[in-house]
Amino acid sequence: MTQSHKARRAEVLRAIARWQIPVIQLNGMIAEHLGLNWTDLQAMYVLANHGPATPGELAHRVNLTSGSASRMIERLVRAGYVRRVPDAHDRRKILIEPDAQAVKRIGGLYGHLNDSHLRDLGQLDDAELTTLLRFVDAATERTEEEIQRFRQRSE
Repeated sequence: MTQSHKARRAEVLRAIARWQIPVIQLNGMIAEHLGLNWTDLQAMYVLANHGPATPGELAHRVNLTSGSASRMIERLVRAGYVRRVPDAHDRRKILIEPDAQAVKRIGGLYGHLNDSHLRDLGQLDDAELTTLLRFVDAATERTEEEIQRFRQRSE
């Protein structure tokens, strides 16, 4: 590996870190605008993109204890963002389901940014998009692995 390739990889990592800061800030602003906290907004993202979940699954996906997740779910139910529904496959279980209008309202707050990203992605060819997608998928997997390592440390 050449020195310039190493430098370019380090430059890409720095660029991703720079991008994460405004993303975190925007999510915080949107959460505050909606009267939610950051974890509540994460839960809505999980539910909107992965479908209904049991309280335990949702707690795991947003890295909360079961007690904290219960309080979060109660806040979201009271605010009309989610509802508790019986699991069609196991009536003993309850699923947390996002309200479609709430998902639409929250998604709309990201509409302008998503449109901008789509325009930027439109400037990339298929090979570049494939490479970018491969990296983002791998980065997501590595980050989830790191979350698991942190969880194991605190047990």
